[in-house]
Amino acid sequence: MLTLFDLLIPTDFARGGGGGSGGSGGGDGGAIIFLVGYVPMHWLGAFLRKFGKNPVASVLQQVVGWCAAIAYSILVIAGSHFIGILVALGALSGMAAGLYNWIGKAKQSKLVKGRLTAAAQADSAWDETKLTEYATATFMRYQTDWSNLDAKATEDYLTPAYQHHSALLLYALQLLSRKNIMTNVQVKQAVITDAQDALDNSKDSFTVTFIADATDQLLDTRSNAILFTDQSTFTEYWQFVRSETTWLLAGIQQASITPAYVRLPEIEQFARTNGYFYSADMGWLLIPASGQFFGKAKFGTSDINNHVIGLYNNQILVQIYSYIPTTRELKTYIIAQMNLPGKTYGQIIVRQKKKLNLFGIRGLEKVSTEWIEFNGKYEVYAASAEQATSFELLNPTFMEQLAAAPFEVNLEVVDNVVYFYSDERETNIANYQAMLQILYAAFKEMRM
Repeated sequence: MLTLFDLLIPTDFARGGGGGSGGSGGGDGGAIIFLVGYVPMHWLGAFLRKFGKNPVASVLQQVVGWCAAIAYSILVIAGSHFIGILVALGALSGMAAGLYNWIGKAKQSKLVKGRLTAAAQADSAWDETKLTEYATATFMRYQTDWSNLDAKATEDYLTPAYQHHSALLLYALQLLSRKNIMTNVQVKQAVITDAQDALDNSKDSFTVTFIADATDQLLDTRSNAILFTDQSTFTEYWQFVRSETTWLLAGIQQASITPAYVRLPEIEQFARTNGYFYSADMGWLLIPASGQFFGKAKFGTSDINNHVIGLYNNQILVQIYSYIPTTRELKTYIIAQMNLPGKTYGQIIVRQKKKLNLFGIRGLEKVSTEWIEFNGKYEVYAASAEQATSFELLNPTFMEQLAAAPFEVNLEVVDNVVYFYSDERETNIANYQAMLQILYAAFKEMRM
């Protein structure tokens, strides 16, 4: 049984560790941002960089580049306000990367080089070549262990907190009958880009920037069908901390060409306070593929961000996250879900009645409960009436609690997974706290 630890270091996950939405920012929207915003400005910036041979030319090429990027950004925002803003941010990122050669090669600063040299003179554990070789071996090993769903194997080289977070994500993949398989992994570059040699050796740390290629596939283990494949080059920052005579991987940050995925410290603190774990960008690895709500989800397009995961009572998997069905839509949903071991209910939907809900739900029958007031507020659809009546949360007491939430919340059950969802557009701590309270009320009602 997993035991939860507080997070030690804020992290996302590697391409072989469940995080990120791909090398180009993820999905159709990411492709638009990349191709329309980032690419042309990066090309222009790289072209202008060739002429910066002296101080005057360097200033001139920067003025021309930034004026072009700003003008282009204003143009795309005027054309499409929402997606235009994201494209404009991609354009500005592209110009910066092109002018200053951010992309393509990791570089070690003179400051970091000096720190490594000084540390190695006093302590052989800081030998740069050995550290880089060890980090690279860890990089490759983690891709294999993640692909094999082998959480136990990672205990040898991950910090306890990071290992438990990784294990929970592997467990979530298993419950979805999936594997995230990394093959043809090739490290193009591994450079130590940060080093902290503290007086207390237990606080020593270093970061390696990896630029790598891989075939990143999401596999359905029931059918052996490949759900999604990504073969783009990716950049990641792997942080190691000292643990007596060795080093442990404590966190991985993904490099993103767009600021679409922003770490929210208040959500991160919310996760830590409740004994759960946080990732800013989980991509599409954990997106359900069944049910009415998620039935139209698309790998590579739909997206999960600000993902919180943990175990309730050390046995029930809980997740809270923001979900974007597609970047063509303005709507973001807040989802809270729980996996109920040993139970199955088929498919059930409970939604608040609205005038616009003129039609039923295809494939499900409408079910009336014995509570008149409840029937006046909610609509219930299920694969069968028998399955609906066996669902413990389908009662006035719990539904009153659901209705008391500060925003509209509906629910869907797919076999043994319960989803509470709201189209509240703001991802903030108040909404996450409200969703967590709904989950806890559900657990109390089900006596779990």
